[in-house]
Amino acid sequence: MKYYYLVASLPPVALGDPPPWTPEDFLFHCQGPLSQEDWRELSLIVEDRAAEGESDFAAWWNALDTQMRNIQARFRAARLHIEARPFMRMHAGYDIAAAQAVTDAMTRTQPLERELALDRSRWNALDDRILGDRFGFEEVMAYALRLRLMERWARLSDEEGLQRVETFITDNVDESLELERLGGA
Repeated sequence: MKYYYLVASLPPVALGDPPPWTPEDFLFHCQGPLSQEDWRELSLIVEDRAAEGESDFAAWWNALDTQMRNIQARFRAARLHIEARPFMRMHAGYDIAAAQAVTDAMTRTQPLERELALDRSRWNALDDRILGDRFGFEEVMAYALRLRLMERWARLSDEEGLQRVETFITDNVDESLELERLGGA
């Protein structure tokens, strides 16, 4: 189904910009223009439950995201010298471009650069997927996923990063001191 008016009325978005809406607000705004079936499918995308979707797009997104996460898990497991198999999830198909994008991203030394490269590859995959049908339902679902990516980056801040580092250090120091105390008793 085509959603010319809805898609034409969407503000342009770019990764790194503040999102014009939260994905949940976007879902609410789509309640009227979308059919009930499409709205239910969109709600699964917004709620990060694409695996439960019935559309080709939801299946594609779930497979792509799972493949990307599996490759990341293999890189992280290799870095930690542990077995990756317990962290792997089944997915349909194999996207060679996604595999290469993840491999390229995981070779970056800075974690922030790595994450940005991964999300850019997701963004680009969405653009490639809907290239020929800018007013179809897949564009609406892709827009919701772009909003999710934008929201993730909008939440990142130096203060949040510092808080996470402090929490990590505090937790590990407390645990080390406790182990030392127990070992010395």
